Amino acid sequence: MKSILYTELASDFLIEGLGLHCRDKDHPVGKAGRADLELVSSISELMLYPEDIQVIYLGKAEADPFRAGDILMAGSDELLDRAFLALDQMEQRGLVVDLSPEPDAHQVNLVKDGLSEMVLNLEKRGIAYLCLFLVEPVDAEGTAKLVSIIRKILA
Repeated sequence: MKSILYTELASDFLIEGLGLHCRDKDHPVGKAGRADLELVSSISELMLYPEDIQVIYLGKAEADPFRAGDILMAGSDELLDRAFLALDQMEQRGLVVDLSPEPDAHQVNLVKDGLSEMVLNLEKRGIAYLCLFLVEPVDAEGTAKLVSIIRKILA
């Protein structure tokens, strides 16, 4: 299965950390474990892919009300389970958030422009997805955590 990556952060850390390379003028591609990877540059490009993919979205979240360096996540059950296993192995704290724009008294919400629509579209199409957010400040240690989590999820 092909994994499509999209990040709102600078993509250099993914290209270097996952060993991606560019073919001609295409998007950076590579492999992690058994998974073929491709890095896209926009959410609209992401929506053009057929159904036999999984999507990993990487972003950042403001520190308030979260702790700096925490990993926030939302996604399909199987990918969330893999993310929790990866976080446990790394002894890293993770928190599941709701991406819906409507507040929920039982979950922590994280509202980002366009993300709720993207998630609804992926769910409607039956595409597995995982959204990982690094709580600011975004630094080299944090981006290395994200690369490690992705590697463990795709292994």
